Amino acid sequence: MRYRSLGRSSLSISAVGFGTCQLRMVPQQQAIDTLKHGFDLGVNFVHTAPDYDGAEDLVAQAVDESGRDILVFSQGYGELSHFEWLFEMACLRSKNKPLDVFGIACVEDRELLGENVWGKGGMIEFLLQKKSEGRLRSIFAETHGTPEYIAKLIKSNVFDAVLLAYNTMGFHALSYFPEPPGTFENIPRNKTEIFPLARQHQVSIMLMKSLGGGLMCAGKAFPPHARFSDEKEPLAAGEILRQLLLDQDITAVVPGTASVEEADENARAGFSDASISHNRLKVIEQSSAEMVQTLCSRCGYCDSICSQNLPVSWLFRDAYIQTIRAETFETLDRLQYFHLHPQLTAKCASCDHVTCLCPFGIDVPGSLIRVHEVMSKLKDQKLLALTPTQQEQQQMGSGPWGVKVISAEIPPSMRCGDRAVCRLWCENGSAKNWVPASHWTGGVGLYLLVQVGERDQTVVLRHVVEPGTRTHFIFEVEAPDQAGDCKIQLFLKTSGQNVPEEGGEISAYSIQIRC
Repeated sequence: MRYRSLGRSSLSISAVGFGTCQLRMVPQQQAIDTLKHGFDLGVNFVHTAPDYDGAEDLVAQAVDESGRDILVFSQGYGELSHFEWLFEMACLRSKNKPLDVFGIACVEDRELLGENVWGKGGMIEFLLQKKSEGRLRSIFAETHGTPEYIAKLIKSNVFDAVLLAYNTMGFHALSYFPEPPGTFENIPRNKTEIFPLARQHQVSIMLMKSLGGGLMCAGKAFPPHARFSDEKEPLAAGEILRQLLLDQDITAVVPGTASVEEADENARAGFSDASISHNRLKVIEQSSAEMVQTLCSRCGYCDSICSQNLPVSWLFRDAYIQTIRAETFETLDRLQYFHLHPQLTAKCASCDHVTCLCPFGIDVPGSLIRVHEVMSKLKDQKLLALTPTQQEQQQMGSGPWGVKVISAEIPPSMRCGDRAVCRLWCENGSAKNWVPASHWTGGVGLYLLVQVGERDQTVVLRHVVEPGTRTHFIFEVEAPDQAGDCKIQLFLKTSGQNVPEEGGEISAYSIQIRC
């Protein structure tokens, strides 16, 4: 593994680190095994965050089990009291050793929300104080801001590293054009303007969205339901990462990594003997250009000129997120595909007044018809989240905890003895927090009880879930050895002493067992 200096600090980081947001969507043991395999291959840092559904605790466990020195890039947000609490929690997970690094999450959003970043008693002052106390060694910033904004971060001389988006395609699965006062990141300008500026100021550049959020290549942990790009030669994650690391202005790439297979491929891209031929470099360049010609960048140009009044860019965006599966930030309910386009047939199929001309040459009507066909199939297979209208019609689970199942990825059929990963996305519809059983000694905590036929298993809640917010329950089921119908029953249960309220049934699913 190659290692490079982290800004002006005395620390060094591997050329490849792991993003951990996807870990909330895989079984806990798979998450631990993924991280440890990367550590064995020389990966010495990960990026994580408090809103990654317990990923910070998974990272701490993997680091502890590996026995290796791993830099954990965690970050904070909110009012200073909350920001300080997140810092102290990171210290507890590091067993109260001085933190190697801590950062500010999406700095431009902190300012937009009126949080105190630069002022007296703000986040910057707090972090610099912790450095002077010897409790913190380096500071980083995560940002999706404009090049002008990122330049301001670099010139401040506060940060040792900036985590920003870049890939050869020029956009990613979450790209969108925001309403003012929001700003639109400009990925091509990040390379031409920000990379050289960071080198001049000795600030490390770390790349997120280096695989386009899953748009540039098919993931291994989450094989996509469909791909909408028409490149002639598919690309692999490892070669994309190797190509990026040829740029000496890039300190490290930080791809989301959620399986041992992905950990192996991603980590090896940072090896000193990792090479890529001139021909493959040309293929990456050509395939990236072909993706741009067939994938919507969500620039928003055609949203206001569609004769059918369709929010074109948002339809594409939700379709990409739902089909890629590796993108872990779900679409807002009001921006879901079938909430924006409730009709069963694609409006574009009957449009006789096409006005949505794409400045990049995409065949918008043809592409949206294709998108509608794929999304309709996923809807029929019940693989999409419930729309706001469907949520209003849904019955709450029984019991006092007010659980709503927003989506459930459970196979309708399995072969005898096979295993399958199931994913449940639930909303806390009660007026009280859901708290993991592990958080309280003798208190009341929650867990998911899964009954498959006569077999039971317990699935832990990985983090505190506040009222109105959502979480994933991930579990594996093993099909019985006999053919026939089998019921999967799901219960939200309570644990601990002096439990005042029991849980209740969430839902039941019937699967067909084939031998």
